[in-house]
Amino acid sequence: MNHTLTANEIQGRATGAIFFAAFGTLWIALALYARQSLRPASLAWLAMILLVLLVMARWVHRQGKRYPSVTDDPTLARTFNRVNLIQWIAVGLTAFTFARLHLDAYILSAITAIVGLHLFPLARLFRYRPHYLTGGLLCAWAAASALFLPLDRMQGLTAMGTGILLLASSYLTLDLAAAKLRRNFPRVATQLPNPQRQMQ
Repeated sequence: MNHTLTANEIQGRATGAIFFAAFGTLWIALALYARQSLRPASLAWLAMILLVLLVMARWVHRQGKRYPSVTDDPTLARTFNRVNLIQWIAVGLTAFTFARLHLDAYILSAITAIVGLHLFPLARLFRYRPHYLTGGLLCAWAAASALFLPLDRMQGLTAMGTGILLLASSYLTLDLAAAKLRRNFPRVATQLPNPQRQMQ
Protein backbone atom coordinates (compact mmCIF):
# COMPACT_ATOMS: atom_id res chain seq x y z
CA MET A 1 0.00 0.00 0.00
CA ASN A 2 1.36 3.40 -1.05
CA HIS A 3 2.14 5.83 1.71
CA THR A 4 1.49 9.51 1.09
CA LEU A 5 4.24 11.64 2.51
CA THR A 6 3.05 14.69 4.43
CA ALA A 7 4.62 17.84 5.82
CA ASN A 8 3.50 16.75 9.28
CA GLU A 9 5.50 13.54 9.09
CA ILE A 10 8.73 15.05 7.78
CA GLN A 11 8.62 18.09 10.04
CA GLY A 12 7.76 15.87 12.99
CA ARG A 13 10.90 13.82 12.32
CA ALA A 14 12.96 17.02 12.25
CA THR A 15 11.47 18.16 15.55
CA GLY A 16 12.12 14.78 17.14
CA ALA A 17 15.72 14.87 15.95
CA ILE A 18 16.16 18.29 17.53
CA PHE A 19 14.97 16.94 20.89
CA PHE A 20 17.32 13.95 20.63
CA ALA A 21 20.21 16.26 19.74
CA ALA A 22 19.49 18.71 22.55
CA PHE A 23 19.09 16.08 25.26
CA GLY A 24 22.03 14.08 23.92
CA THR A 25 24.18 17.18 24.21
CA LEU A 26 23.00 17.76 27.78
CA TRP A 27 23.77 14.16 28.75
CA ILE A 28 27.30 14.40 27.35
CA ALA A 29 27.86 17.74 29.09
CA LEU A 30 26.73 16.07 32.31
CA ALA A 31 29.17 13.23 31.66
CA LEU A 32 32.03 15.67 31.13
CA TYR A 33 31.10 17.48 34.34
CA ALA A 34 30.97 14.22 36.30
CA ARG A 35 34.39 13.26 34.95
CA GLN A 36 35.75 16.77 35.61
CA SER A 37 36.47 17.18 31.89
CA LEU A 38 34.16 20.11 31.18
CA ARG A 39 36.69 22.31 29.39
CA PRO A 40 36.32 24.93 26.63
CA ALA A 41 37.76 22.59 23.98
CA SER A 42 35.36 19.74 24.79
CA LEU A 43 32.42 22.15 24.95
CA ALA A 44 33.40 23.57 21.56
CA TRP A 45 33.39 20.11 19.98
CA LEU A 46 30.07 19.32 21.59
CA ALA A 47 28.57 22.59 20.37
CA MET A 48 29.81 21.87 16.85
CA ILE A 49 28.14 18.46 16.81
CA LEU A 50 24.91 20.01 18.06
CA LEU A 51 25.11 22.75 15.43
CA VAL A 52 25.58 20.24 12.61
CA LEU A 53 22.53 18.27 13.73
CA LEU A 54 20.45 21.44 14.09
CA VAL A 55 21.39 22.58 10.58
CA MET A 56 20.45 19.17 9.21
CA ALA A 57 17.15 19.26 11.10
CA ARG A 58 16.38 22.74 9.76
CA TRP A 59 17.01 21.54 6.23
CA VAL A 60 14.73 18.51 6.64
CA HIS A 61 12.03 20.71 8.18
CA ARG A 62 12.19 23.12 5.26
CA GLN A 63 11.93 20.30 2.71
CA GLY A 64 8.82 19.08 4.49
CA LYS A 65 7.03 22.25 3.44
CA ARG A 66 6.97 20.92 -0.13
CA TYR A 67 4.43 18.31 0.90
CA PRO A 68 0.75 18.68 1.82
CA SER A 69 -0.22 19.16 5.45
CA VAL A 70 -2.99 17.23 7.13
CA THR A 71 -5.04 18.18 10.16
CA ASP A 72 -3.37 16.94 13.34
CA ASP A 73 -5.32 14.46 15.41
CA PRO A 74 -5.83 16.12 18.84
CA THR A 75 -5.70 12.68 20.45
CA LEU A 76 -2.12 12.36 19.20
CA ALA A 77 -0.99 15.49 21.02
CA ARG A 78 -2.83 14.54 24.21
CA THR A 79 -1.26 11.08 24.25
CA PHE A 80 2.19 12.51 23.54
CA ASN A 81 1.85 15.00 26.39
CA ARG A 82 0.60 12.29 28.73
CA VAL A 83 3.52 9.98 27.95
CA ASN A 84 6.03 12.78 28.52
CA LEU A 85 4.34 13.84 31.75
CA ILE A 86 4.54 10.29 33.06
CA GLN A 87 8.19 10.16 32.04
CA TRP A 88 9.10 13.33 33.93
CA ILE A 89 7.15 12.27 37.01
CA ALA A 90 8.95 8.93 36.95
CA VAL A 91 12.32 10.67 36.59
CA GLY A 92 11.60 12.95 39.54
CA LEU A 93 10.35 10.17 41.79
CA THR A 94 13.26 7.91 40.87
CA ALA A 95 15.88 10.58 41.54
CA PHE A 96 14.27 11.44 44.89
CA THR A 97 13.87 7.81 45.99
CA PHE A 98 17.36 6.71 44.96
CA ALA A 99 18.88 9.71 46.71
CA ARG A 100 16.96 8.93 49.91
CA LEU A 101 18.19 5.34 49.73
CA HIS A 102 21.78 6.51 49.14
CA LEU A 103 21.85 4.88 45.70
CA ASP A 104 23.04 8.02 43.96
CA ALA A 105 25.40 6.16 41.65
CA TYR A 106 22.46 4.35 40.04
CA ILE A 107 20.27 7.41 39.42
CA LEU A 108 21.46 8.08 35.87
CA SER A 109 21.14 4.41 34.92
CA ALA A 110 17.56 4.42 36.17
CA ILE A 111 16.75 7.65 34.32
CA THR A 112 18.27 6.21 31.14
CA ALA A 113 15.92 3.22 31.47
CA ILE A 114 12.94 5.54 31.92
CA VAL A 115 13.89 7.53 28.83
CA GLY A 116 14.23 4.31 26.86
CA LEU A 117 10.91 2.92 28.07
CA HIS A 118 9.00 6.09 27.20
CA LEU A 119 10.05 5.69 23.56
CA PHE A 120 8.09 2.45 23.16
CA PRO A 121 4.61 4.02 23.38
CA LEU A 122 5.87 6.91 21.24
CA ALA A 123 7.05 4.46 18.58
CA ARG A 124 3.56 3.02 18.40
CA LEU A 125 1.90 6.43 18.59
CA PHE A 126 3.89 7.89 15.69
CA ARG A 127 4.27 4.58 13.83
CA TYR A 128 8.02 5.09 13.83
CA ARG A 129 9.91 1.83 14.32
CA PRO A 130 13.39 3.33 14.95
CA HIS A 131 12.07 4.52 18.32
CA TYR A 132 11.87 0.85 19.31
CA LEU A 133 15.57 0.49 18.47
CA THR A 134 16.57 3.60 20.41
CA GLY A 135 14.38 2.62 23.37
CA GLY A 136 15.78 -0.90 23.41
CA LEU A 137 19.38 0.28 23.24
CA LEU A 138 18.84 2.78 26.05
CA CYS A 139 17.26 0.14 28.28
CA ALA A 140 20.08 -2.30 27.49
CA TRP A 141 22.68 0.38 28.26
CA ALA A 142 20.92 1.26 31.51
CA ALA A 143 21.07 -2.37 32.64
CA ALA A 144 24.67 -2.85 31.49
CA SER A 145 25.86 0.34 33.20
CA ALA A 146 24.19 -0.60 36.49
CA LEU A 147 25.54 -4.14 36.41
CA PHE A 148 29.06 -3.77 35.07
CA LEU A 149 30.41 -0.24 35.54
CA PRO A 150 32.46 0.57 38.65
CA LEU A 151 30.57 2.68 41.15
CA ASP A 152 33.10 5.50 41.21
CA ARG A 153 32.83 5.99 37.43
CA MET A 154 29.25 4.87 36.85
CA GLN A 155 27.55 8.25 36.58
CA GLY A 156 30.02 9.77 34.13
CA LEU A 157 30.20 6.72 31.88
CA THR A 158 26.44 6.16 31.99
CA ALA A 159 25.71 9.75 30.99
CA MET A 160 28.28 9.57 28.18
CA GLY A 161 26.76 6.41 26.72
CA THR A 162 23.24 7.77 26.96
CA GLY A 163 24.27 11.01 25.27
CA ILE A 164 26.01 9.18 22.43
CA LEU A 165 22.95 7.00 21.83
CA LEU A 166 20.67 10.06 21.70
CA LEU A 167 22.96 11.94 19.31
CA ALA A 168 23.23 8.87 17.09
CA SER A 169 19.44 8.55 17.11
CA SER A 170 19.12 12.19 16.08
CA TYR A 171 21.39 11.60 13.10
CA LEU A 172 19.61 8.36 12.18
CA THR A 173 16.23 10.11 12.27
CA LEU A 174 17.46 12.85 9.95
CA ASP A 175 19.17 10.40 7.61
CA LEU A 176 16.02 8.28 7.31
CA ALA A 177 13.93 11.39 6.70
CA ALA A 178 16.29 12.51 3.93
CA ALA A 179 16.14 9.03 2.38
CA LYS A 180 12.35 9.18 2.39
CA LEU A 181 12.49 12.58 0.71
CA ARG A 182 14.80 11.17 -1.97
CA ARG A 183 12.42 8.31 -2.69
CA ASN A 184 9.38 10.55 -2.92
CA PHE A 185 10.87 13.55 -4.67
CA PRO A 186 14.43 12.94 -5.94
CA ARG A 187 15.14 16.62 -6.59
CA VAL A 188 14.36 17.52 -2.99
CA ALA A 189 17.14 15.55 -1.36
CA THR A 190 20.10 14.45 -3.39
CA GLN A 191 22.26 14.62 -0.29
CA LEU A 192 22.25 15.87 3.27
CA PRO A 193 23.11 19.55 3.48
CA ASN A 194 26.55 20.99 3.93
CA PRO A 195 26.35 22.84 7.29
CA GLN A 196 28.84 25.48 6.17
CA ARG A 197 26.76 26.23 3.08
CA GLN A 198 23.59 26.47 5.15
CA MET A 199 25.18 29.02 7.50
CA GLN A 200 26.33 31.33 4.72
